[in-house]
Amino acid sequence: MPKKDYYDIFGLKENASQNEIKHVYRDLAKKYHPDVNKGNKQAESRFKEISEAYNVLKDPAKRQKYDQMRKYGAFGAAQPGGFGGFDFSQFSQGGFKTHRSASGGGTVFDELFGMGGLGDIFSQMFDQGSRVRQERYGNPQKGSTVQTELTIPFDLAVQGGKQVISVVVEERCSACSGTGVEKGAKPKTCPDCNGRGTISISQGFFAVNRTCPRCYGRGILIDRPCTICNGTGDVKRTKKLSINIPEGISDGALLRLKGMGSNGTKKGTRGDLIVKIKVTPHRFFKRTGNDVYCEVPIDIIKAIKSTKIRVKTVYNKKVELKVAAGTKDGRTFRLKGMGINSKKGKGDLYVTIKVIRRTNLSDEEKKIVDEFENNGKV
Repeated sequence: MPKKDYYDIFGLKENASQNEIKHVYRDLAKKYHPDVNKGNKQAESRFKEISEAYNVLKDPAKRQKYDQMRKYGAFGAAQPGGFGGFDFSQFSQGGFKTHRSASGGGTVFDELFGMGGLGDIFSQMFDQGSRVRQERYGNPQKGSTVQTELTIPFDLAVQGGKQVISVVVEERCSACSGTGVEKGAKPKTCPDCNGRGTISISQGFFAVNRTCPRCYGRGILIDRPCTICNGTGDVKRTKKLSINIPEGISDGALLRLKGMGSNGTKKGTRGDLIVKIKVTPHRFFKRTGNDVYCEVPIDIIKAIKSTKIRVKTVYNKKVELKVAAGTKDGRTFRLKGMGINSKKGKGDLYVTIKVIRRTNLSDEEKKIVDEFENNGKV
């Protein structure tokens, strides 16, 4: 553990530029390089210290995290009074004691850095993603979520029903039962991580666990991988699934089917399947929410004298609509509750009248039309 912080190692201030850091590093690296100081253990230790400091300060993201911790005294640069009176001497190589905060609601680091605490800060600082933390010590992992799109006709979206879809998912390899090992062969325990799947790397003040680069976190080495899955333990297969389309589903809706995605690892649960619904337009109906709109053409004489028309709903039912005498083009009638049913409620059907004027009107019909258009009389 270095007694100096990284800026002290370089003899620079916190606001030093990246070029200044680079220039000082080159000078110090040349001076203390092991090839120049063969057999000099002190120079070798100094060179490692310089390299470690440069590895953090050269990277803007790592440097920002380091500066954030340094501000609160974690690297020997504490502000007067430290951080809330916290005793940083409680730190040890590879971890720290979680002192409770004054409020009793969590550790002081939880309050400062959020629920992830100090561990997440350094996980980001040293490129430790959430996947590495989850796979530590071979914990079971939930399978990946599979996403697909399904285009359905308007009528199916309105009324609901069953639909068969094909999706590509990862399944456990049947040839090796998911072990990744060729039948008859035996895996070996990884000597680098001793089967844990992770190795501990010292990063100056802390030790962090990383996925073992030799066995890729599996804890074993496979000399003879399965020829079917190439040692992964999983194979991609196309599955046909029958899914339920809810009544009244809308275009763009997402259906989540739990446990219908890819296979989990280390006996983890299966992932989910997310189906994005695409609804094809209807030639007659137009939908807005649960309301439905349509346009019905009627002869001008019927519109003037009044008539009754039968209108089909989205549920293939026909309802009678009385068109009052003198109805003009563009008038809209509302049929309450005749729209689409869904979990959000029941919509209405809006029928717009499109008045059609024929070219073959009789003389009597022409007089009726002229009287209505000039005087508004039926």
